[in-house]
Amino acid sequence: MARRLKVFVMDATARRKGIGVAERPVELIYALDERPPWLQLLALGFQHVAVICPYLVMVVLVVEAAKLPHGTAQSAVGLAMIAVAVMTVLQSLRMGQVGSGYLCPPVVSAIYLPSSIAAAASFGLPAVCGMVMFAGACEVGVSLLINRTRKLFPAVVSGVVIIAVGLELGKIGAGVLLAHAAAHPDLTTNSFATAACALAAMTGLAIWAKGWPKLFCSLIGILVGYLAAAAFHVFPASFLADYAASHFFAVPDVRFLSYSFAPSFAAPFAIAGLASGLRVIGVLTTCQQMNNAAWRRPDMQNIEAGVRADGLGCLAGGLLGVPGMSGSPSLVSIEKTTGATSRVIAWSIALWLILLSCLPKVAGLIVNMPRPVMAAALFFNGALMLVAGIQIIASRPITLRATVVIGFSILAAMTVAIYPEFYRSLPGWTQQFTSSIISMAVVVAVPLNALFLLGTWHYSQLRLGTDSTPATAGSFDIFFEKQAKEWKIPGEDAARVRSVVDTAIENVTANANGPVELQMGSDTFDIVVTLRYKGNLPTLPDVHPRNEMVEEQSFISGLTGYLSGLDADRIERSAKGEECEIKLLFQL
Repeated sequence: MARRLKVFVMDATARRKGIGVAERPVELIYALDERPPWLQLLALGFQHVAVICPYLVMVVLVVEAAKLPHGTAQSAVGLAMIAVAVMTVLQSLRMGQVGSGYLCPPVVSAIYLPSSIAAAASFGLPAVCGMVMFAGACEVGVSLLINRTRKLFPAVVSGVVIIAVGLELGKIGAGVLLAHAAAHPDLTTNSFATAACALAAMTGLAIWAKGWPKLFCSLIGILVGYLAAAAFHVFPASFLADYAASHFFAVPDVRFLSYSFAPSFAAPFAIAGLASGLRVIGVLTTCQQMNNAAWRRPDMQNIEAGVRADGLGCLAGGLLGVPGMSGSPSLVSIEKTTGATSRVIAWSIALWLILLSCLPKVAGLIVNMPRPVMAAALFFNGALMLVAGIQIIASRPITLRATVVIGFSILAAMTVAIYPEFYRSLPGWTQQFTSSIISMAVVVAVPLNALFLLGTWHYSQLRLGTDSTPATAGSFDIFFEKQAKEWKIPGEDAARVRSVVDTAIENVTANANGPVELQMGSDTFDIVVTLRYKGNLPTLPDVHPRNEMVEEQSFISGLTGYLSGLDADRIERSAKGEECEIKLLFQL
């Protein structure tokens, strides 16, 4: 056991010092620190940009909510491209406590969309800029508290938040379509037909296509939507005139930018920053796994630096008028498919985005996107987000406590959409908690989860050996198998605990004078195993706490668990005379 613990302490030290301990996956064509040839580098960068561009439609929705002209919207889209470029490069760097060093480009995130639209409609774009900067600062705060607050934001709470984001996004998409139909009653059938064509293309490619068509299903679906819009005559009346009037090359105008703080939106944007941080944890965990064939558990120190970079990038985006950005799972999927995870590609992505930001005609295509096509894209992404939240929740055992948290939170959140007039009639200070499905879900889920943490610890005891018979690991294995089923401990975690405790029992037996008293406790987040006996303490190296987190990243990478390292997260030992005690802590 001492040898095993020493190895893992060395690995942790290597990671802290930046020493490469990763094993290059054989399936990668261009690994993390390898540079592709120039032509391939440019092509790989453009592939990412093609996926990033459809998300820029959210910038248009926010600018429209602020009732700003089309020219401002074009500049806003250009500035959003520059912000995404900056954040992509920042995440790819390794600058001490900032930057994960992985290729993890962001997109304009749906997580921030409901709050940004509401803030734009109430206080204008300056409030959006200021509040997104505030949300970025909140995400930086999340990076400092990832391990300290893991019990407050387990899989059940994270899943509820992501489900709420999906519901809110679907609601916005449906609202865009219905508003367009109401404004053009003579084109109602055409509007729904256009949205149906775009949505059918996205869905069909996502389900039945393979390779590039599957990866670019959203972009291709939007292009199909444009064709359907032309066929059904639902393009904006000013589309051709606006496109012809746009300059071929122009630097985005920043004169419309200004900043203000809206206290009434502090809670919704803080919640968005929290949700963005949780999302990036999953994205970066997937990046770590893709770039290391010997990956066992998330490197939380690296993830903290990555979440911090994401928050700082979002803050910088607020300076440029972007309604919130976050790391994208779709772009990570491209890396996995192409086998190109080189962080040098970040510079190619940034180059393309900066170039496109100076081409107003490109921004004009996004600004003048037919509203039925926009609605289909929002609805499609909302559906994916909703199911992703379900995947997060299902990645851990669903207890009765979790059932109540999920049910109460989602039902309460749905009342915001069903009875909006009631919530608007409440005092003004309540609006920041009841203004969206997302806010209401968090307001209910987090306190309920915290309340249900009371009384969650369960304990069980076992006596190993007798005065004449030495203790053996076999008796513990039978005992532990029963407790693992009763306490619903996931299989990977159970295997890790059993292996470490078996080894500890062997070491303790060699130093014990008589039986060993074993106590085991669990609260579904941690397992604590305490060994008490008379004798001597075995010689073990000092082990510093290893900060790991409940697996919450299945909504991004399709992971449903992870392979835990064969070590305890913390070891405490003490002795008073011959009375010895060894305590092993395992974070699940």
